[in-house]
Amino acid sequence: MKNIIKDNIRYLLSNWLKWDKKSLKFFFLWIPALVLQPLVTAYIPKAMIDAINKGVTVGNMTLIVALLSLLLTLTIWLDPFMKELVRGGARIVRMRYAILAFRKTLSADYVDIESLEGREKQKRAEAFYNARFSSGAAFVERCANFLVCIIGVIVSSILIYKINILMILLILLTCVCEFLLLKLLNKKQKETTDKYSKLVNKFEYFYKLSKDAEASKDIKLYGFSDYLIKTAAKLIYKIESINAKFTKQSAAVSGVRAVLNLVRGLVAYAYLICLVYNNRLSVSDFIFYFGIITGFSNWIVNLVFSYSEIERCCIDCAAYRDFVEDKSKDEDKPDVDFSEVKSVEFKNATFFYPSNETAAVKDMSFKVNKGENIAIVGENGAGKTTAVKLLCGLYYPTCGDILINGRNSRDFSSDSYFNLFSAVFQDYSFLPMTVAQNITAEQDCDKDKLYAALEQAGILDKIISLPEKENTQMVKDVYKNAADFSGGEKQKLLLAKAIYKNAPILILDEPTAALDPISENELYLKYNELTKDKISFFISHRLSSTRFCDRILFIKDGFVAESGTHEQLMALKGEYYRMYQTQSMYYKEMGAAVNG
Repeated sequence: MKNIIKDNIRYLLSNWLKWDKKSLKFFFLWIPALVLQPLVTAYIPKAMIDAINKGVTVGNMTLIVALLSLLLTLTIWLDPFMKELVRGGARIVRMRYAILAFRKTLSADYVDIESLEGREKQKRAEAFYNARFSSGAAFVERCANFLVCIIGVIVSSILIYKINILMILLILLTCVCEFLLLKLLNKKQKETTDKYSKLVNKFEYFYKLSKDAEASKDIKLYGFSDYLIKTAAKLIYKIESINAKFTKQSAAVSGVRAVLNLVRGLVAYAYLICLVYNNRLSVSDFIFYFGIITGFSNWIVNLVFSYSEIERCCIDCAAYRDFVEDKSKDEDKPDVDFSEVKSVEFKNATFFYPSNETAAVKDMSFKVNKGENIAIVGENGAGKTTAVKLLCGLYYPTCGDILINGRNSRDFSSDSYFNLFSAVFQDYSFLPMTVAQNITAEQDCDKDKLYAALEQAGILDKIISLPEKENTQMVKDVYKNAADFSGGEKQKLLLAKAIYKNAPILILDEPTAALDPISENELYLKYNELTKDKISFFISHRLSSTRFCDRILFIKDGFVAESGTHEQLMALKGEYYRMYQTQSMYYKEMGAAVNG
């Protein structure tokens, strides 16, 4: 724990100085104001009584009181003013932490973003920066309070020492007890935050689902509303139960601290009264030391609390750094620029999803050469999509290799690897940008090349018909006047994106799923043109759509069960043959039903 505290304090301080050095002067103006305020408040009554006892003139007394009051007023004015300036800088620092986390999310390995463990890790990191007074923002203020308390304790100890050192020991003893209680509370808070983050992650999924336009159709038509409400209510109940348990623990600690504070105060004040009755302390000194002992107790309590809060900041920071500093599997790997891709090979590739005991892809091996069109087929859940994600570099094989031109995909950076692929996936999303920006991923694109890609994808006429043409905004959730494309039109836009990128390897994952029969047939007719001089993979569960491919890989239970042309696999009369016959029979029955 000590190493965690020291390491993260250094990390937090270095970032503060790097990102907001100007707030340092506000910090050091604020500290004297906080230290002097209670000391001056305690000293003013003493000064007035001593002046009266010494027979000081009214003019001199007025001057003394005026100067002390001016000093007090200055500290009272500086306190909130400097606090807001320091908090302003802290907000800048917090946003810097948020940006770092945002960048990490965008650059993290896909498997870490997709997995439940990765999402929970990300949610835990958010506690550090995702609130105005979260640990990332509050650290500077906690440091100020801690430093003020140390100065206050030192000054008060020097003054109280003149009366009785045992008084200091009594206060310190009770404060040690408070420190141990707060340390225990911090531990409970960490446990609470960890449990809370996991449940909130699940609740947010259901909450987002309730607002999702696509999911809304099924929710309304099939009556899932009650299920969603009940599930969300259960999660809220669990979340609130966790919070309630911590609130009770916090209240219990606060109660014990209040008792310790009462004991400390009663003993201290009883001792001062005793000194006054025995003429060992003047009335003015009694009033002064009464304020000093009260201040000393507050300094000690706040010192313990401030350290406890700094410790909490460090714990939250450790969770944040665990997320943002988690090295990507391809960090420090060189970029590789392939002039052409001559071959792609899976060599005994096996992949396990995190926390899964069964491999999604098992000992998969095949090789594809330039110019080949490969169909990957199989039943749902056979491992087709996982194999494609491995091919694209979204996952790395758990064991085995994927080779490009004979070189291992692990040996070069993801960015240079991603440049090899143009892909159209089943699951897709468009960004809140213009049509042109979504297709080209560029601010200033080659318009002729864009229009050529749109025409080849069969969507150019639709785009030209829009008032803003290619500059039309997308995503209605963000832009009120955004274009509303059909599922088939979106599929064509995705195809245009793949065509525009013109990468040497083309991947089409169920590209005809949302297309009408005419558009589907047009795509098949264009397929040879789209895949000219490329390596292409066509993933489908419709076996009738793969006959134009050079070779078919039939995937079953995560491995290549059969490989060959359509004619070869039909002659083999194995798994592919049986599935093809079943589908053919289904389509014949459907056709007969329609014609009848």
